[in-house]
Amino acid sequence: MKEVSITKIIAVDPGTNITGYGILEKSEGEVKVRAAGIVKNPSRALPAEKLNRIHQRLSQLISQYLPRALILEDVFYGKNVSSLLKLGEVRGVCLLAAAEKGIPVFSYASRRVKKSVVGSGSAAKLQVQKMVQALLGLEELPSPPDVADALALGITFFQDKLLKRED
Repeated sequence: MKEVSITKIIAVDPGTNITGYGILEKSEGEVKVRAAGIVKNPSRALPAEKLNRIHQRLSQLISQYLPRALILEDVFYGKNVSSLLKLGEVRGVCLLAAAEKGIPVFSYASRRVKKSVVGSGSAAKLQVQKMVQALLGLEELPSPPDVADALALGITFFQDKLLKRED
């Protein structure tokens, strides 16, 4: 096993209508935001069009910033099967974008991210936004919440112990 130090990542909070993303880089023990935003789909767009827009944007971001990994929120188990299936489709295009660029994907459950960033797995969206702002030293509250959720995923990744993988 060889230790691998991943210093630049793209973190993604998947959603059909709004997908949040953040490009984070860790240097000298400090995590900085290089870019953050959303992919916002028109509500009337066809499902395949929405997936295509998300895939294209993530592919552009990966090509532009050259992250060493993609961090993705796990599927949560809800009562609405239709929403769960749509989220799975969005996760699929995110996985495809990473695979096309040859970067590994790491996933975290929403509760784990909230516990890591806020200290409580049931933290509210605003609590996550405020803690992300504080932890990353941002002048403004990361908004919309999808951006804060993506950045929280990145923070969680960097808080984890050193990653190891075989070459």
